[in-house]
Amino acid sequence: MKQKLVFILALTLIAKFSHCQIIDRYGINVGTSYSSQIWDYKLVPVDSDNKYKSGLQAFLQAEKDFGNIFSFRTEFGYIQKGFKNTLELISADGTSVETKNDNVILHDLALNLGLKIKPLKSAYSPYLLVGLRGDYLISYKDIEFEEPDSGLKFNMYESTIKDFNKSNLGGLLGLGIDMKSLIYLELEYNPNFTKNFDDTGLSIKDNCWGVKLGLNINKLTE
Repeated sequence: MKQKLVFILALTLIAKFSHCQIIDRYGINVGTSYSSQIWDYKLVPVDSDNKYKSGLQAFLQAEKDFGNIFSFRTEFGYIQKGFKNTLELISADGTSVETKNDNVILHDLALNLGLKIKPLKSAYSPYLLVGLRGDYLISYKDIEFEEPDSGLKFNMYESTIKDFNKSNLGGLLGLGIDMKSLIYLELEYNPNFTKNFDDTGLSIKDNCWGVKLGLNINKLTE
């Protein structure tokens, strides 16, 4: 319920500001995130077995022009991060333990602040986006497995994930193309500056790519 109220408030503010000419474009974008995590074991030479997983992302966005080349874009929304696990669990009798799912899913709220650089002014205009992303972890879904003999169910990474930092800060790099100022297609990369988890034996950091399609809603009525 809290997340829904935040999204409604953000959309209301964007619509209100647009009538005051504070912003030039506002709308939504949806797409796919492609994320993993780097697990750095400090005391033992163990490589991270985590692979990339796909997820959903959806944002409200508002943009303000500063001349013909630069604009500032703010986005607020939801993104799924996490990783695909490749670790095989072996029971005491040597058989493989079946897992319920293969992905650790982190449900994050995210705020993007980006400087958009448009070197060409045309109907189909390429652009570069450089900025920051702040994430806030609201919930997660762990990998579950069942112990064959007892039938008891366990979470694989919960003991670590429950101690994750709620807030993280990272960079935001994007390449995209604006199509008649109405629709845009964008590829983005989000390397984290801060760590999800860090102690004497282990540090964990997000790594995320994304592809999204955006629509500037106010341009539909022009």
